[in-house]
Amino acid sequence: MKGTPGTLQGGGASFATTHWSVVEQSALTDLPEATDALARLCEMYWPPIYSFVRRRGYAPADAQDLTQSFFAFFLRTKAYARPDPLHGKFRSFLLASVKNFLSDNWDRDQAIKRGGDYQFVSLDPETAEAFYDAASAPDSTAERLFELRWAKTVTAGALNSLRKELQAEGKLKLFEQLKAFLAGGSVLPSYDDASARMSLPRATVKTHVHRLRQRYREIVRRDIARTVSAPHEIDGELRYLCNVLAQAA
Repeated sequence: MKGTPGTLQGGGASFATTHWSVVEQSALTDLPEATDALARLCEMYWPPIYSFVRRRGYAPADAQDLTQSFFAFFLRTKAYARPDPLHGKFRSFLLASVKNFLSDNWDRDQAIKRGGDYQFVSLDPETAEAFYDAASAPDSTAERLFELRWAKTVTAGALNSLRKELQAEGKLKLFEQLKAFLAGGSVLPSYDDASARMSLPRATVKTHVHRLRQRYREIVRRDIARTVSAPHEIDGELRYLCNVLAQAA
């Protein structure tokens, strides 16, 4: 994925206290906001976790139980508070944690036996399978599927945030007419077609698209920043996200 049309690299959101940095700090001090921060991260990451579990060979019902139980286990045992260094990306940390969870026969078997006891994340069965099917490819490993579902979850969340912003500004129609320009990819929509459809000069359409792309990149950067430990990690994680999407195109 290139860094210009419809893309995610660039933009200059500042680095503030993030969800992951709050969770990390709670390993040393009981920060009251840590539980909420971790809950937000888990809500964001359940689609890639579910896709990973499914690709490891579990049936949909078992994968749902394991996903719920993993997050409950992760929170109950405070896996994030273990003495290992926590500096790094939440994506990598969570993937390693779910691998360990699935490799522990007792934890895994108990999770399946408990069935629907845990409902830590809001996980609709049809939505979960739709996410899995959308990211799935016959030759993808479980790890690769996790990364792709993660990338798509981040970008879809950013797009939805942008939609809500424009709706609040009374510009929902503009967003719906131009959102195709934000998707990136090798084939871009036609400015001329958009101009004719919207009855606007081509230059005006290009200005609207530029502003939407700029804000979209800012939102993606903000959301990525919430999942890393330090400012210097943001650009690398953004490049990784773009590479994951480019390889899947």
